[in-house]
Amino acid sequence: MKAKKLLFSIAVALLILNSCDDVEFGNDFLEKEPGVDVTKDTIFGSKELAFRYLTKGYSTLPYGLNLDFEAKTNKLGMDILEPLSDLCHSYLSWGGINQYYYNGQYSAASENTSSSTKYHFTKEDSWVGIRIGWNFIENADKIPDASEALKKQLKAEAKMIIAVHYCDMYRNFGGLPWVDHAYTPEEDTKLDRLTSLETLNKIVALLDEAEKDLPLIMPDLSNNDGRFTKASALGLKARILLFGASPLFNSSAAYLDGEAATKKLTWHGTYDANLWKRAADASRALLNLGGYNLVKTGNPRKDFQDAYYKRGNGEVLISTRTRYKSGAYWAANYYFYQSASGYGTACPTKEYVDMFPMSDGTPITDANSGWNPAKPWENRDPRLYETILVNGDSYQGREAELWVGGRERTTLAANASKSGFGLKKFLLDRDSSTSIQSIVQWPYLRLAEIYLTLAEAANEFNNGPTQEAYDAVNMVRNRVGLNDLPAGLSHLAFRNAVIQERALEFGFEEVRLYDIIRWKRDDLFRQTLHGVNTTKNPDGSYSYETVTLPPRFWQANWSAKWYLSAFPPNEINKGYGLIQNPGWE
Repeated sequence: MKAKKLLFSIAVALLILNSCDDVEFGNDFLEKEPGVDVTKDTIFGSKELAFRYLTKGYSTLPYGLNLDFEAKTNKLGMDILEPLSDLCHSYLSWGGINQYYYNGQYSAASENTSSSTKYHFTKEDSWVGIRIGWNFIENADKIPDASEALKKQLKAEAKMIIAVHYCDMYRNFGGLPWVDHAYTPEEDTKLDRLTSLETLNKIVALLDEAEKDLPLIMPDLSNNDGRFTKASALGLKARILLFGASPLFNSSAAYLDGEAATKKLTWHGTYDANLWKRAADASRALLNLGGYNLVKTGNPRKDFQDAYYKRGNGEVLISTRTRYKSGAYWAANYYFYQSASGYGTACPTKEYVDMFPMSDGTPITDANSGWNPAKPWENRDPRLYETILVNGDSYQGREAELWVGGRERTTLAANASKSGFGLKKFLLDRDSSTSIQSIVQWPYLRLAEIYLTLAEAANEFNNGPTQEAYDAVNMVRNRVGLNDLPAGLSHLAFRNAVIQERALEFGFEEVRLYDIIRWKRDDLFRQTLHGVNTTKNPDGSYSYETVTLPPRFWQANWSAKWYLSAFPPNEINKGYGLIQNPGWE
């Protein structure tokens, strides 16, 4: 019997809850764990316990920062995703990025034994969440004292949990086995991978089902912030359609040959321009919905910080959380502070810093920009200072000291800022008045992304930028005080401008890596990356030396196989239908 072993290992345990105490979705959302075993009938015989079970599903959603050493929450072995891109470098020697990726040691076999890879097929709680979702959908009608409208809404939330997990897996693996109900151990079914296009359409269909039964805005955000809405469904639809429309899958040729490519598991089999239209349409539907806005009060730096960090801000469309407040600096269950501000898991590159234009939006490479190489970090895009800690910026009530020997870079060997720059996003001032033990969330999807998705998709579908595309990207730029993009850009120039805008807006929010993957930008994977050594001179001025950062295996040994992750061979050998991705056979 070829059973769904992947799902069966979690089949019974997910219906075991441990307590009957009250839970709220706001400040207590996902905070408490129960204490008394109950049965499936008990769960769905109580509105309170049914909510608890759905909350358990929410707790499986992805969180972008490393937390502890559990398989799901160790995030690349206490790294984060961004150092796999060109935006930053990791100096965490024992993290997954240095152990597997920078040295080229990653292989399919790594997925059998490690939980420190980019995205593990069985260790991210994705299948746990999917099973909880289907269990809830199939049993929600039993919930007493719940109106039909409420039951529909709760089932739609469960569908969203399933869809989020499938979206994440799709970006890492391509076509997937599709689970459409809660399977039992007795079922004898083979579960083959769907094609990349079939998987995309399944995800979109599930999101369409969810969207119609979700509220526009959740009432009482003090208790309900973090639950899915119509905007969540439409926004995720726009994101996944953009990925599916991009050249990695939507092309006249597969990115790499192999059995998976032959069976169209890792590409759609042809190029279809209409996929760009679908992505633009989904974005437009959300933006026309109303009820959500970019955070824009006239204070560009604070607005940008609030846009990703502050709960209930009207811009975050999907937020995930593991707790109400972050831990102390040395907390073992919120390890991000140590790994990012101490051990160097996220040291920004000079290439990333140089992307940020002047405060009016003019690129620093423009001869008329006013950029001063003697004071290279002054008068730049406000997002630079809220994303990256640069020498001389305001920090902890003083100026940041990123010169060698300064307080933020005591020696050349100090890992926290070894590239010459530190991380600011999510760390803020690294103290109790800004980030330590503050109210936190993971901004999984923001409204700003939808504007930029519309801009990109409209440009691609029309083979050049439309006024609608310009208006969309300029909404994001204007929020932080930048001028509009120059008129008259070519198709390619506008594309590059939008992709760069996404890097500036969403650095360290797990967007950049998937952008350069979906556009097959091997040039950005191959490029040599740099940092800056800053010296403070006796007269108080600074000198700057550009230095080369440590090499990465794929810079000299590039293969397109790196675009997607490998499936664990142990899962393939179980015989339920997995086929390995190209290059990892």
